[in-house]
Amino acid sequence: MRKILFLNFLLVCAIGVTSVIAQDRKITGKVTAAEDGSALPGVSVVVKGTSKGVNTDGNGSYSIDAPSSATLVFSFVGTLTQEVPVGNRTTINIALGADTKQLSEVVVTAQGIARDKKALAFAVSSVKGADLQQRSEPDPLRALTGKVPGVNITAGNGAPGAGTRITIRGNNSFTGNNQPLFVVDGIPFDNSVNQTQGYNQNTVTSNRAYDIDPNNIESMTVLKGAAASALYGSRAANGVIVITTKAGSKSARKGLEITYNSSYSAEKVSSIPDYQDSYSQGSNQTYNGGFIGNWGTAMPSAVDRINAALGFPRYSKIIDPDFPEGTVPHPLVDQTVSYGAARFQTAFPELLQSNGRGIPVPLQAYDIIGGFFRTGKVIENGVQINSTGDKTSLNASVSRTKNEGIIPNSSTERTTLSFGGNATLANNISVSGSVAYTRTNQQSPQSGAGYYADYGGLASAGSIYGRLFYLPRNYNLNGYPFENPVDGSNVFYRALDNPLWTAKYNLYNSSVNRVYGNMALTYDVTPWLNLTARGVEYLYRKS
Repeated sequence: MRKILFLNFLLVCAIGVTSVIAQDRKITGKVTAAEDGSALPGVSVVVKGTSKGVNTDGNGSYSIDAPSSATLVFSFVGTLTQEVPVGNRTTINIALGADTKQLSEVVVTAQGIARDKKALAFAVSSVKGADLQQRSEPDPLRALTGKVPGVNITAGNGAPGAGTRITIRGNNSFTGNNQPLFVVDGIPFDNSVNQTQGYNQNTVTSNRAYDIDPNNIESMTVLKGAAASALYGSRAANGVIVITTKAGSKSARKGLEITYNSSYSAEKVSSIPDYQDSYSQGSNQTYNGGFIGNWGTAMPSAVDRINAALGFPRYSKIIDPDFPEGTVPHPLVDQTVSYGAARFQTAFPELLQSNGRGIPVPLQAYDIIGGFFRTGKVIENGVQINSTGDKTSLNASVSRTKNEGIIPNSSTERTTLSFGGNATLANNISVSGSVAYTRTNQQSPQSGAGYYADYGGLASAGSIYGRLFYLPRNYNLNGYPFENPVDGSNVFYRALDNPLWTAKYNLYNSSVNRVYGNMALTYDVTPWLNLTARGVEYLYRKS
């Protein structure tokens, strides 16, 4: 009898131990993205019907205790939720596919309201931040070029920080402003240009949308037509561009994510005019070292070819009988060029001969244009930190962009700091806010329109292009001095600013400091009705 009772006691203990083991089974695995197999951190793994759950780590791995009869629920923002029975397995690996319906049909409209795209009665186009970052472009408007139908984007020029004009569905006014209203995280932006000089002096003034860092944009939504922009009033008559920054986004991945972005691109002058290299500086087919145009004698290297074509010796390789064949006196100090002789002989004695004439220099064509322009560059660096939980999300970023242009001493620098977050509180209340600081520095020589000032009565304008593109082909711009070593003043063959001197000293500088932020408190009255109170702060200073 005792043996039977002892055996029964052992059997009961075995059943109890087995039951305990079944309840304490440890399930491990890894969650990846179905599209590319990358690990998904922050995925919620919950035992269905219970409050027990964990999140995947930075490698997408998880570990959870669950009985064999349990079902694990895998969910993540922007992906399809999956339910997987545990059974006898101890390892469960899952690949989550994207929820295309969730990702593609919801857009941000007026006042930050998220709407189903198919339910809208007006035209809306949305561009993701990743699409804007595909090209190394410091201007967010230029990065938008070609990505939205009906939106026309025109850059003032290729200089760093140059203004960009944008219109939606053409112009609406002959005389007024045709640009759309910009709204960044609920804050209206003015995209006007701070113009301070005439078109022929300096058109390299920036519009204020340049202060927005493309790397910090989560999404950009273009609202077209009066119906789309009605909530913004008359300012939105030309349409609205709603920008949601990463600081104001609510769609970040769960868990902690640190992203570092760096890019480099080179810029070169796209095209230059075709120049003739057969005739020299002067007029009436005679060389003149103080003249503007290229109507002088033939270049020595072209004399034989031109004389053969004419059939008689019209031109000679000896231009000045006091100088060797193929040479002319230095145009900055020689007595035949009265402007330079009266000003620069004392400053540059090394350019003079003992007889008071300028030293011989070759009469030949120089690469004036190609020698002036340089290779520009754009360098961008940024760090983004996201921390997202079930009910809270925080975002912080810092970025710096430097753009050096193809013209010497032309550049822009932009530094951006931003911080934002949102949280869902108790009693159907949620709070969100963001703040950003941007400092933009711009430097540009006078590089406006290339209208030649001498013939238009604007000799004091001093545009680089006006001087550079009309310069005589035989003037060695990059080999001759351009500033007086005594007082730093301008040195040129006539009473005009040397393009190199303009690029060094005639500089337009601006510095913009901008701080903007917002705070919103939302109360969900019902699933289809909520009340929102929003406050904004905006500071702007330009010098």
